[in-house]
Amino acid sequence: MFCLWFLVLGITAVHASLRGKLQVAAGSMSAEQLRETVLHEVMEALGNGNRVTNERLKSIEDAARSSFQAMPKNEYGNLEDAAARYMLHRLFVQRHGMYIKGLEASGMDWQNTSTAEILQDHVPSFVLSLFEDRLKGQGLGLHELTVLAATLEHLIHDEAVSRLSVVYQAHNLSEDARVDETRLQELIDTYMTIFLVGKQEVTALTVAEERAAVVEAYPGWYETQKFTMQVRSNLLASKAADPNFAPGNLSFHAATSVVEEIGERYGRWQDAECRDLKRSLTNIEHASTGRVLLKDFYGSALKGNWQFSETIAYLGELGALDESDPSNLAVLIPNYVNSHSNCVASSSVYSVCCINECEGLLSHLEREVAAPQVEPDRLLAIVSDLPSASVKAPRTLSPELKDRLHEVAKKHNGKVPLHGRLFAQWLHHAYPRECPFPHIAGKTNPMTADEWMQNRHEKVSASKQDMLKVVQSDAPVAEIKRELPWTVEEELVIGSTKPASMVVSLLRQVCFFLAAASVCIAFGKDAMAKALTARDGLLLPMAQKQHAC
Repeated sequence: MFCLWFLVLGITAVHASLRGKLQVAAGSMSAEQLRETVLHEVMEALGNGNRVTNERLKSIEDAARSSFQAMPKNEYGNLEDAAARYMLHRLFVQRHGMYIKGLEASGMDWQNTSTAEILQDHVPSFVLSLFEDRLKGQGLGLHELTVLAATLEHLIHDEAVSRLSVVYQAHNLSEDARVDETRLQELIDTYMTIFLVGKQEVTALTVAEERAAVVEAYPGWYETQKFTMQVRSNLLASKAADPNFAPGNLSFHAATSVVEEIGERYGRWQDAECRDLKRSLTNIEHASTGRVLLKDFYGSALKGNWQFSETIAYLGELGALDESDPSNLAVLIPNYVNSHSNCVASSSVYSVCCINECEGLLSHLEREVAAPQVEPDRLLAIVSDLPSASVKAPRTLSPELKDRLHEVAKKHNGKVPLHGRLFAQWLHHAYPRECPFPHIAGKTNPMTADEWMQNRHEKVSASKQDMLKVVQSDAPVAEIKRELPWTVEEELVIGSTKPASMVVSLLRQVCFFLAAASVCIAFGKDAMAKALTARDGLLLPMAQKQHAC
């Protein structure tokens, strides 16, 4: 009866699920043992063939460490939900140029959705419960955050394998078939075709048609093909001793390795197109403001730059329009380059978009400061010596920039929060071509071209007549303001942290008692082990097209 009472308590505490496992561990393990438990359970849940290796974990942890150190922590020295979400977003953008769907914020509002809610359609339920319990309890440490990032990378890998299986079927090949290099490149071309347009299915009858459509609509196709050929050639050469990579006799495993490597490198490779896009905009920039007058933007489109044709309404919703001077609307260069309209590939888990150059600048500041808040004079000294793609250093910052930063510090007891809207706005003033202007949360609602057309039933591109009307307007350019807009609203990425609730504390006590009574439930160990290793479906159907070519 005594044991049964403990079992009832346990079932109640974990809502008739396995979600109390980590709290049980927390009551009886050291921090290092707990970290190993998290990794072990994730590895079990993902099953054989997962990619959560120690080498990969170390690589991710090294990449995340400086940002983690600079983030606000809770009473346990860990990240709360909003902070974890923000960190994951930045980590995937910096490592792969990938924007995990649902992790982007609305403006600077990173607290409007929980990480668990975002991931629930992608992550096996038991894996999700591990992180959800940690977020509701002590938060995520660097190691747990790293494991979660590696888990997402594994799911992206699984999705690539699923996509490649569809390609093999479309070419009437079984996964046991062996192919030569020429045939493999044909498979890769088909793989990239459905990846770029977000197609869920492709058949033997539609392969040629789909590829022809991409070649016609996407100017970067041939460069993309050259990139995949180079990746394929290098990888096959490096693994020539492996029987799966035998010349002229390449296995499905070899093909999987190639497309996986392409996925790892594609985001950063395609960012070269984004830099070209930025150069085209800076060539018609107004007065070094990081802005292009709308009349010049449309004028460029009418001269052949087809991508500069979004409607005023769509530009506004993307957050790419400066409306501070209604008589002289302007396109914000960094906001436009980093907008959803310039995403070129999509899966069910992520989109490949332009890499935000401001992330690199902020990461440098985080490494230098290693704290969530810093005195304004120290920041001024660091930024004075920090160059960007368009700003030379060292430089003397203007009195206006210095005054603005001290104003921000006054709002926060003499220190500047690195992860807030006002400092992001200050960075936009300091690096207007690299750092986006941070709109107030809720003011914009970024959508892909397809989402805009489906939800608003409006066209993405302006008509030639509408563009001519703007181009031929009589607004006096000499009177256009050069001073960048500044608004005083603050929004912190992570609000003030609060101690764990009494409910969570009570739950920990119950779990501690359960651990002490573990001898009473030892008979159920085998059944629990089977439940822990049960897997849900990992993948959703592939997302629809992200980019209107």
